[in-house]
Amino acid sequence: MIYVKRDSLTIIEIQNGINHISLHTLKEIILNSPSNVIYFEERGELYGIISMGDIARACESGTGHVALNRHFTRVSDKEYLKAKDIFRINQNINAIPVVNDDNFLIGNYLRWDDLLYKTNINGEDIDGCRYVIFVRPGKRFAEKQGIFEQFKSYMESKGITVSCIDCEEIGNYIGSVDRILFVDTDECRAVYTLYQNILNKDLGKTQFHSFKRFIKDCCCEKKEEYLRDLEKNGIHIIALDFDSDEDDKYDKRLTEEIRDKYDAVGKKVNGALELSMYPEFFDDLYSEEYANEIVNIRYSIETKSGCGKLKDMQSALYHVSNGERYTYGQPKDYEKTIWFIGACYIYGHYAEDKNTIESLLQKRMNEKGYNIRVVNCGSPAYCRDTLLYARIRTLPLRRGDIIVLPNDNFHNIKKINLMNLCKKHHVSAKWMADHPAHCNHHLNLLYAAAVYDEVERLLAETERGQGEPLEKKGDFIRELYIDKYFKDLDFTKRQKTGCIVMNCNPFTYGHRYLIEQALDIVDCLLIFVVEEDKSVFSFEERFAMVSDGVRDLVNVVVIPSGPFILAQTTFPEYFLKIMDGEIVQNVENDITLFAERIAPYLNIQYRFVGEEPDDMVTNEYNAAMKRILPPKGIKVVEIPRKKQNGCHISASLVRKYLEKKDTDRLHELIPETTLKILFSGNS
Repeated sequence: MIYVKRDSLTIIEIQNGINHISLHTLKEIILNSPSNVIYFEERGELYGIISMGDIARACESGTGHVALNRHFTRVSDKEYLKAKDIFRINQNINAIPVVNDDNFLIGNYLRWDDLLYKTNINGEDIDGCRYVIFVRPGKRFAEKQGIFEQFKSYMESKGITVSCIDCEEIGNYIGSVDRILFVDTDECRAVYTLYQNILNKDLGKTQFHSFKRFIKDCCCEKKEEYLRDLEKNGIHIIALDFDSDEDDKYDKRLTEEIRDKYDAVGKKVNGALELSMYPEFFDDLYSEEYANEIVNIRYSIETKSGCGKLKDMQSALYHVSNGERYTYGQPKDYEKTIWFIGACYIYGHYAEDKNTIESLLQKRMNEKGYNIRVVNCGSPAYCRDTLLYARIRTLPLRRGDIIVLPNDNFHNIKKINLMNLCKKHHVSAKWMADHPAHCNHHLNLLYAAAVYDEVERLLAETERGQGEPLEKKGDFIRELYIDKYFKDLDFTKRQKTGCIVMNCNPFTYGHRYLIEQALDIVDCLLIFVVEEDKSVFSFEERFAMVSDGVRDLVNVVVIPSGPFILAQTTFPEYFLKIMDGEIVQNVENDITLFAERIAPYLNIQYRFVGEEPDDMVTNEYNAAMKRILPPKGIKVVEIPRKKQNGCHISASLVRKYLEKKDTDRLHELIPETTLKILFSGNS
């Protein structure tokens, strides 16, 4: 999120209470000043707005004009946290006007902050292509020229040919190039709407992207490369897809049914089943007791050695052993294995053991006389691509085995579009929560049948008998994390290297004090910024706050914590702030992983922590570090918190003053670098 001043907004003065604007007029406005939202004023007051979404919907109706939105969300000056909550709750809102007491527009908050992303370009990989068109930022986005130059150089270093053009030249390339990139998301959406909706131009194969969407995490690239290597060594890969078409009648009807279902219970569309939905969803299996037991299954995750798995559990309808959910009918002796890895529908979120895709597929394989074992390695952890890849790396694969994954835009891998299956069988929304992936036993049976058909075809092309075991490759944590951020740094030359793991929600003088105290002890300090987006401030915001807040210090390296240090999968209690029965084990797993798989590569001898007088969860974590790390050669140094006016400085106190808009107290608790990011020129 970023605050944008009035002089950088697209503002149009109107007269006589006009309530509609012609598409021709909007075309000229966007050509001269592209922006995702256009503001309209009358006699100095904010009168209405038009977003690019409004234009797209109006163009579908064919009226030739767009109605001004008079009932829009707005905030007053310095309501930073309120704006963040609005963006979090309403995913369709991308800009919020900021007005004073006289309803005069003084700026807006944007969901996207492309300026923050500059800190996280290096170390990423580019979505595979060899040639792109890159649009120079217009006058309104001149401050992003630096990102433009940086990203252009980065693409060229990756062997990509980059042609730089001005915005008015875009029409010459549409239809003939694959990608047109923008340095600003706001500008990208506006220009896309102009050509797609107002000018009704056939875009053909051309896609419009902001540079952030074009960057592909290195894990995706590594995973796809690894899967291609597996196929070369006799492993078959099947990707399950839910590719939909917004213009398809069935897809439209299904979307409307889902929305109506949640509207009926007064809820926004989400993945949770409401009580009134139980009878239709569970259908022939329904009873109140059965439905409650299924819905309330706790899919606990534990991460050991960097690999997140379901935690072992035994109950009436749900069994997990060694991180694998129980699959009915597995043969003791088998020729090949079908490995399922993924989240939700893969592990069977709304199904008992015998009604998962895996159990239903195993039943079919047994009935047809195949000596094949089906294994359910699914887990909620595999919503995160890195951990899914890590899990694949741990499988004891043999030549001829089959891996079934959720689709992730893999190239040249067999895909089964389960959405087409739903369409073929006229499946209604009653058998799903908010999406066909969040489904009941009836849909699992259809999905299992589709996988069986593809497996049967693959088996016809495969030699009988058990294949040779594949050799496992090296350390995936080093490959995905250490090499990504540290491959050009040699910490063995440092006599004393220490680290701090920080959330910084937001970055305060207290965090700065802890860093300065640590630098008195070590000659190199690594700051791992917690990468999970489970805080009030996004990872990008927090990373920028820390980076800017220590820029004047030498021998400090700021890096993301990744999925292996204080992550949702390794230590979920940290983000929920709860003390539960699993906290001790999760804390120990997280700290042991750090000590055994990360610290040795970086020659870390010290881990610094701030004294924690209030938070019981953080206290448990600190106590575990003191117990686990010293025997592994890492000294834990606890530093008393910095005080201001007799009170400990804390991020929660800062958030409290943010809510009160008490800027005088904020200046006492957070550095100017943090204030600049919070208010971006509005401080």
